[in-house]
Amino acid sequence: MAKKKRITRKQLLKEPDEFLTVSAKTIQFMANNRRLVLGVAMGVVAAALCIAGLRYSSQVSERKAYALFEQGRIRYLAELLGRTSPLSLDETAEPFERVLEKYHSTDAAPLSLMAYANLSYHMGNYQRAIDLYQRAPGAFHKDGAVLKLIWNGLAYAYEAQDNFESAAEHYQKITAAQDEFMKGDAYYNYARMMEAMNDQEKAIEAYKEVVKAYPDSVGFQIAREKVLRHESVSVAAK
Repeated sequence: MAKKKRITRKQLLKEPDEFLTVSAKTIQFMANNRRLVLGVAMGVVAAALCIAGLRYSSQVSERKAYALFEQGRIRYLAELLGRTSPLSLDETAEPFERVLEKYHSTDAAPLSLMAYANLSYHMGNYQRAIDLYQRAPGAFHKDGAVLKLIWNGLAYAYEAQDNFESAAEHYQKITAAQDEFMKGDAYYNYARMMEAMNDQEKAIEAYKEVVKAYPDSVGFQIAREKVLRHESVSVAAK
């Protein structure tokens, strides 16, 4: 059996080091392609700076947007409480308008939209309130509770315009939802809309639902009286 040829330490030292060979090749490549290497490095740095700049810009925009929102909120509360001299709707809502125009991609924009819609309703500009409420579902499509508040706001604004049919449609959206939030009041308000449209049968059905399932709702006592009066009339008619 042939013996394996041993490699001496002296021979090993003469062999080229693999790491050093690769490093030398890398250095040689960088030396021959300085512009390319420098361009790639600068590109990476520029991308990092761009991302950092966007994050900083976003943070600055959020701060400015929330500052404007807070300014508008204070004006709105002052208007509600009558603590300032009367301002026009445009003057009171000006901070909300600026958020929606200049900082529409910030988290403060949806809040400003809702506040502006509520303010418009409070100050009697029902059509502007409707226009603003109609823009809001896209911003709150994942929040069922806020969607109900939007539908409720739309219903009140339509009712203020004597558009009882549209108001009823939005109250029905609330009653058709899975959770119970605002359902009692929505059934009661839907019943009122049916009465306004002289549909007594649907009105009584909705009032009965309030009496049966929502004793803590604001309209419970009125709904109960309506149902009792209807039943007494029905018995007398027989």
